[in-house]
Amino acid sequence: MSVLLFGLSLLLPAAAGVLLVLLFCPALNQGRAGRLFAGFAGCGLGMGLATCLSFLSLLVGAAPLLPLVEIGAALLTGVGWLVLLRRRAARAAPPLPEPPGGTRIELLLAGIAACALAASAASFFLTYLQEPHGRWDAWLIWNMHARFLYRGGELWAEAFASGLDWSHWDYPLLLPLAIARGWGYLGGENLPVPALVAALFAFITLGLLCASLAFLRRPGQGYLAAMVLMGTPFFVTMGASQFADIPLAFFILATLALLVTAARSAPGGTGALILAGLCAGLAAWTKNEGLLFLPVAAAALFGTTLRRAGAAGASRRTAAFLAGALPVLLAVAAFKLGIAPTNDLLAGFGREALGAKLFDADRYWAIARAFFLTGLSFTQGLIDVRVGMRINPGAVSVILLAAYLLLAGIGSDRAGRAGLAQAGAILALMPAGYFFVYVMTPLDLDYHLATSLNRLFLQLWPGAIFVVFMLANGPEAATGAGAPAPLPPRAATRAAEGKKPKRI
Repeated sequence: MSVLLFGLSLLLPAAAGVLLVLLFCPALNQGRAGRLFAGFAGCGLGMGLATCLSFLSLLVGAAPLLPLVEIGAALLTGVGWLVLLRRRAARAAPPLPEPPGGTRIELLLAGIAACALAASAASFFLTYLQEPHGRWDAWLIWNMHARFLYRGGELWAEAFASGLDWSHWDYPLLLPLAIARGWGYLGGENLPVPALVAALFAFITLGLLCASLAFLRRPGQGYLAAMVLMGTPFFVTMGASQFADIPLAFFILATLALLVTAARSAPGGTGALILAGLCAGLAAWTKNEGLLFLPVAAAALFGTTLRRAGAAGASRRTAAFLAGALPVLLAVAAFKLGIAPTNDLLAGFGREALGAKLFDADRYWAIARAFFLTGLSFTQGLIDVRVGMRINPGAVSVILLAAYLLLAGIGSDRAGRAGLAQAGAILALMPAGYFFVYVMTPLDLDYHLATSLNRLFLQLWPGAIFVVFMLANGPEAATGAGAPAPLPPRAATRAAEGKKPKRI
């Protein structure tokens, strides 16, 4: 019975999340790739929103009623989706034809990707058997926070004022609450639950990368991108280590994919933008790095839209994005302002020391050197602090993406240029923000760089792969094997909304 309840704890938010995605972005209900895109995005989004409900139930002392609240939320989302679906069906255009079957190259890539997926799953499972509690951050931070939340009862918030060293009690609660929520459904602290949550986010990140590219470009691009991510040893290692970096990478990727989808949708549509903002808000609810990601994403959206749509259009689209993030930001604010202690980086600030760091040229050089060395080798695994930073070459790295883009060439994607500009700006601004965090850090600079920089790059890695494969020509173009183009996204969106597609 408890196993069935745990299954329900995963199914409820997944179903509600998928319906929410389809409710706000009906264009994703066109074709297999679009539905898979909605499915993978909805699973993570639903899990994130479920943790917000869990936090709210803790705040008001209604944790025992959480399953009923979640069932009600799922039913309400389903009813809303069905009502909207019926209204659209009454005025819908004839259904769009399914795209033609995959080319030989795509079928071959699908088979290779399936083998890689099996190998990644086996690697994840073997790593779990070796370290079932995860690595350092898992059992010292995320899983321990989950235990305090689960065991604390009415005094759950006392742990955050305990002053326990090294556990970073200011860290956001998405991952600990996801784990504690699973234990609540099971009725006990079952050991595999943190690993199952970690596996969920790792594999829906892979699925989202593949499905979003299959929907926005071609399936071959999705298979290749997923193989690059599965061929990244550090991705599988961090997923099995039960850190929060992979859930954060998922929400960053989902934000970028939805921004591109919004740019390729019918003019005036804001549903995908609202969902992108919601994912960015959940990134802020996952790790402190997400608190940087959200304003960076909003600024990139505004800046890249300003020239094309003017101040009014840029403000309107940015407002829709921020409106999506607002519900989650309320949970973040309630936790950060009312419960969490001061972050250790902020607590260590001093005006005189800060001024000295800002004008220390050696500090800038050390950080730039670390960015260069880590940027070339972060995909291969953890840095040995005893050895220090050095290039650790491997088959998969940023050099591989650059080489593929050079060989395949840049494809024509006029409809998605605005979204790609937004995604590219975000991926450029985030490392710049990280750079100045290191400039100002009160911690030992070398130790801070060695223990965190590779994980910061990993958080952006799925998004970087997505952007490169959105830009690049597909394998069909590289080999001269043509592939029929999918229906232009704007026309697909108009048809999904029951409007007659315009002639292209």
